[in-house]
Amino acid sequence: MNDQADSKQSRTVHDRQGATYQLTEKLAEGGQGIVCKTEYPNVLVKISHRPARDPKASEWYRQIQWVSRLDLDGLNIARPQTLIVQPRPGYVMELMDGLIPLQTLIDESFEAMMEGAGLVGFINSGGLSRRLRILSSLAATLAKLHGRGLAYGDLSPSNVFVSGSIEHSEVWLIDCDNLSLFSRDGLNNVYTPDYGAPEVVRGEQGIDSLTDSWSFAVIAFQLLTLQHPFKGDLVNEGEPEIEELALRGELPWIDHPSDDSNQSSHGLPRELMLTKRLQALFEQCFSAGRDLKENRPTMSDWREAFDEAAMVLLYCEEEDGCQSSFYLNKEFQCPFCDRIQNKESALVLTHFLFSETSDKELRAVSGYSPWLRTGHIQLVSKHPVELRNSPIGTAVYPESDRICELRLGDDGLYITSENDRAVFIQRPSDDKLLPIKGTKRLGNALKQNELFMLHLGDPAETHYCWRFRW
Repeated sequence: MNDQADSKQSRTVHDRQGATYQLTEKLAEGGQGIVCKTEYPNVLVKISHRPARDPKASEWYRQIQWVSRLDLDGLNIARPQTLIVQPRPGYVMELMDGLIPLQTLIDESFEAMMEGAGLVGFINSGGLSRRLRILSSLAATLAKLHGRGLAYGDLSPSNVFVSGSIEHSEVWLIDCDNLSLFSRDGLNNVYTPDYGAPEVVRGEQGIDSLTDSWSFAVIAFQLLTLQHPFKGDLVNEGEPEIEELALRGELPWIDHPSDDSNQSSHGLPRELMLTKRLQALFEQCFSAGRDLKENRPTMSDWREAFDEAAMVLLYCEEEDGCQSSFYLNKEFQCPFCDRIQNKESALVLTHFLFSETSDKELRAVSGYSPWLRTGHIQLVSKHPVELRNSPIGTAVYPESDRICELRLGDDGLYITSENDRAVFIQRPSDDKLLPIKGTKRLGNALKQNELFMLHLGDPAETHYCWRFRW
């Protein structure tokens, strides 16, 4: 009986208003302390590893007080609500219901693969589509945080929480006690093993937006490929000292283009999980950015790339298919189960800038065309897709105006203009321009594999267009 009472007492913490909380389950652990659930729904408590009399605990406590006064409105960050004073320093935070640590997705996918279940764990936890949405959302939150002159600091899969349901991709950051101004000296050398930037691991520099970018890149690579970017065969088969060298940035990353000394025979194929743009960003971060942090991609760079990748996904929806998502390929073939998808299930849009000129001399130049291909593509399927003033994958896309929505139905393509915006459809074969007001359907009976142009703006002015075949 006394043992039970002592155990209960040891799990009881007190805030400075005198309220008590029972710690019921450990959720995560970082460099500063342990995050636990409490008896209250959606209420978490983080408790320091150190007793209150420890000078470092006192410094951390002052840091929490500073963080609690920051303007974090509009950011998906669980900020300190009140401070814990006994038996050790800590703080209380609130988190919406139904979230789980991102680490859970990584662990479940990896364990399923190790147990011989292949990609079942990866697919059942939302596959490629959900992971791209999660990473885009996380990158967006960090970009906004950096825009306020703040760095997160101790970024790892344990302090990123995501929706437990695979239908959603809500993302929240907890454990924000290491937030810091770029110019402020604080607890800047705290990091979670495997995720600290090399200069932080070496103790040479504190945190800033580019150390966050490094940690994010490690998380993203691991989430998508089930492989740490610096733990190749050399590290996994070597002594602990080799791993330390790798994490300090003294070994090449596993996919280095010219140095294969630390290459890996494990992990998911990069060409299945990463677009060329994503592969280039990882190479930029882990090669040039390993030695000079200024070479690392920004969080906006990452967000744009993940947004763009999500827009070129096909879905394996054949009756006996694996129900996963995969990048567009010419054959419409799912690489996870080899099923060929119905090519009528998705429409490929190609992006153009239309800029006509009244200069007769310029128009007379051989090869002149008012159509400038931008390189952006987008898929439309039964899932509605919104088109904006700027194409997805660009810096201004998130803030640009919605123009129209497209959806591929069983009986044709539905185009819905947004608030009577200027939207026109054109068939180049006859050059007719038809305005779209409200919703218009291109019926299946019209299909003849002809080119169509969807104009997002006044045809007499410079504007963007999307081209497709119908």
